[in-house]
Amino acid sequence: MKNHIIILILQACIWNFASCQAVNDYSGTYGIKGSGQKLQLDSKGFYILYNSKSFGHLATDFCEYASKGQWKKISSDVIDLTSENYYLKQEGFKYDLKQESKLSKDSVYINIILPKEFEDIATPEYDLLFNYNTSKRIVTINRQIKLSKKDYSLIGVKNQLTLNIKFNAKGERFFNNRLNYNILQDYPFDVEKFNYFTISLPNFNQCFYDFEPYYHSYIYIKDKNTLMWKGEEWIKQ
Repeated sequence: MKNHIIILILQACIWNFASCQAVNDYSGTYGIKGSGQKLQLDSKGFYILYNSKSFGHLATDFCEYASKGQWKKISSDVIDLTSENYYLKQEGFKYDLKQESKLSKDSVYINIILPKEFEDIATPEYDLLFNYNTSKRIVTINRQIKLSKKDYSLIGVKNQLTLNIKFNAKGERFFNNRLNYNILQDYPFDVEKFNYFTISLPNFNQCFYDFEPYYHSYIYIKDKNTLMWKGEEWIKQ
């Protein structure tokens, strides 16, 4: 019996060592030839995809990194990458909602506030859905919205609000970032007590907007110093 327990303990130790070793074998910093972008895989299973100009420096007027999250080796020649937005709530989604009662009692006012510096970056659409039963919806580029309680069937019911911020992928720019951001989901919307709602998103900035999401993105191991990802060779530095 004792021998059996010892064998199990040894097997567990060997398995843990092998798992850690599998991560450590490919931890390090990788780069594309002719590009300043860097991919850092640390020995604890976290990654950072640094932007070209910011690797090794503090970000001032640009974003230090394009993406970050977790990585793991899932086979002898494949690494799996998943960005942090799939397992935690990022700062950019955090909001402050102020409820007041003012102006016309027959109307609902919604004021959406983004950081001032974001105004020059992109023009989003605000997609607001009121109550799934009535499916009243408004999509607008205006951040100050006024609507009739009667026309939108908001009187005498328990109201809920869903807010998405959307961006159109138009023009010549290649989009790696997200185009849809769910800010509120079925938020209790009391329009009998309040009629003026201010939704502030203080952290919805350029770096949050430009963040690149990766969900089980596969990196192929060419050899101990070379990875293949997004159609490019990433060489260990």
